[in-house]
Amino acid sequence: MGLAQQLKRLARMVPGVAGYQDMEALRDTDRMVRIRLAADLRECERDIEGVKRRLMEKKDLALLPGLDYLTAKMEKLSNVLRYAGQGYRGLFDPYPVDQEKLEQLYAFDLRLFDEVHAIQEKVGALEEKSADPSAIKETIHHLDEDLDQLERVFSTRCNVITIH
Repeated sequence: MGLAQQLKRLARMVPGVAGYQDMEALRDTDRMVRIRLAADLRECERDIEGVKRRLMEKKDLALLPGLDYLTAKMEKLSNVLRYAGQGYRGLFDPYPVDQEKLEQLYAFDLRLFDEVHAIQEKVGALEEKSADPSAIKETIHHLDEDLDQLERVFSTRCNVITIH
């Protein structure tokens, strides 16, 4: 996918994103992307809280520790995304931005949104599986793996864009 296509797709996900080409907008775009990702994870947390309430109403408490673990992990990752340093030294220095770095950054940002979307879908599936404890347990396991993957992708993004 070309740079222009990546920017268009990213702008559809985060309205107001100017892109990373404009040196003045670099930090703002980075911040907006991370805030949107964090907000999407917070929404997932709220959805899981709803599942937990329904399980408690049914007095089905066996799955609550696993769901509590997921919401805590989502909250931590949401904070990591939201409060990461404003910009990264190698990319945000006052020098021309390397096109290859921009392409990598857009690819990482789009991948982060894809990862969060997959998490949202699995959280949505928890609602449908509320009558099947084994299905919920399996979904909890998959969500745990997905959150680990999201954290790895974000960490790799940070490392790649700081390399000179």
